[in-house]
Parts: sequence; C-alpha cells; structure tokens
Amino acid sequence: MPEPSLARLIVLLATATLAAGCARPLPPAERVNKGNVEVLRVSFGGSAAEASAATAVVAAEPTGWATLSGTFKLNGPPPQRPALRIEKDQEVCAPSGRLVLSEELVVDSATQGIKDVVIYLASPTKFPVGDSKWEHPDYAAAREATLEYDQKNCEFLTHMFAMRSKQKLKILNSDPVGHNTKIDATGRTNQINATIPAHSSTPYEPGGEAAEPFGVSCAIHPWMSARMIVRDSPYFAVTKPDGSFEIKNVPAGVPLEFRVWQEKSKFLQDVQVEGKAEKWSKGRLKLTLQPDEKKNLDVVVDVSVFK
Repeated sequence: MPEPSLARLIVLLATATLAAGCARPLPPAERVNKGNVEVLRVSFGGSAAEASAATAVVAAEPTGWATLSGTFKLNGPPPQRPALRIEKDQEVCAPSGRLVLSEELVVDSATQGIKDVVIYLASPTKFPVGDSKWEHPDYAAAREATLEYDQKNCEFLTHMFAMRSKQKLKILNSDPVGHNTKIDATGRTNQINATIPAHSSTPYEPGGEAAEPFGVSCAIHPWMSARMIVRDSPYFAVTKPDGSFEIKNVPAGVPLEFRVWQEKSKFLQDVQVEGKAEKWSKGRLKLTLQPDEKKNLDVVVDVSVFK
C-alpha cells in the first residue's frame, strides 16, 4: 500500500484532533498552536504570507492603553437652524414666545465646532466586556450604573445620548405636563413607548447594543426629537458644543475601527484630517494606537456634506 502524502497526514491529524475535542469545551484563543495554523493553511493551498496574517489575527490582543481626542469643525457658513412649530402647551414648551430651534445640526458660532457628533468603537464587533485586556478598570464601576435622561420645556435635554448596554436609564419628566417617550431602538436594543406623567419618571433597560444611533420622540409633543446610541463597549464619545471629544484608556497595540455619525449627514465620510482629505467609508475610521499615545484628530467637514 502506498504511503500517504504529507498533506494527507496533516488532514488526518487535524480531523482526529477535532474529533477528540468534541466531548470537551474548546480551549481559549491564546492556547491555539500558531505553528499548526500556518502548517494547515499552507497544506490547504494558502501562501506563507496568508498563514502569517492568520496567525497575527489569532494572536492580536491589546498591549496597553491610549487616549483618542480631537475636534470636529465645519468649513463654511453653517446652515440656518429652522424654528420648530410649537402647537401645544405653549406656556410650558415656549414660555414668553421662546423660539425653539432644530438641533439636527448645531454649530458653535465662535469655534465652528460641530455639536453632537458621536464616535464609537465598532470593531471588534463582539466586544469582550469585562476582559481586563480590552476594558480598562476605570470603566468597571459604571458598567451597570443607572443614568438619567431628562426632558424640560418639551425638549430632551441631551439631544445625542450615549450609554452602555448593561447600564440602566431613569427617564425623567421635569415638566408640569405629561410626556410620551418613544425609543425606536434597533439591533438588540429594547424599544419602549411609555407615557410619563408630570414630574414623574420611568425605568428603561436597553438590554443589548445597536449598530448605529436611533430616534427618540414624544407622541404628545411631536416636534420633540433626539437620538440615542447603545454599545457594549465603553469606548464612545459625543462632541461638546465646541466640537471637542475625548475617549480615555482606549486599547492600544491592536487594529481598531471606529464609526462616526452626525444626525443630519448620518455617517461622516468625506472629511479632512490634519489638513488632508480622507474618505471614511460609511463612517469607518481605522486606527492602531500605541501604548500611552495621545492621538489627536482635528477633523474638518465641509458644509456641503450637510446640504
């Protein structure tokens, strides 16, 4: 009988290994034999370069922490913010004839900073919550905290609200009239449609994350609107009125993918970073930060993006 080829032996060995492992849990990723990965991949027709790339994916894990910060600013005159039609409860929602403006795009007149841009970690897609190599201990205390989400004068006080999937929310109504808070969540995030009496509150638990921001509204006062994002990871930020943001203790030494979203434009794609034009396909920003690095992104978005 002819002797089996080397490739045949490798396949037989791999099959025997898989069969033997059926009765017990798979070992953690760090116990994968990198040499065997390369041998098997090459045996099945892959190149040595592909084998090395596969090994790098298996072995990739953070080597420290970094800080990501920056600003988002508008190039050009900001579009005029339209006034909202207040057709009910004017004494509460528009006291003394107060003009209520849309918050779909808010630009600071002094700095050209864009408010309420949200930047959040999107990859790894399955974030290892609680893994000390990926989640800095500074985030542990707030992982299941209860946050507050308020509405006053018929406005959601936080127009772009970001939270973690294990956190809880106390939805407040600080007005002397009733509100209806409708969270049109997507993905694995729970929806809610709750009527909240005057000076009252209701609890909410998102339960899971969403891939992108979703809407919040009030059926009683239909001009009221806001946006919310829920993520498993703690690595997200919403820009302040001057367009600035900061995310501390970001995993370093591994490729990361962030996504960047703004209500009027949705995912930001055509931008300038440090004066150079970049294309972020569907808002995807890819970075590999180094341990202790303080990475600053000065991002400029042309006004044409918002028209």
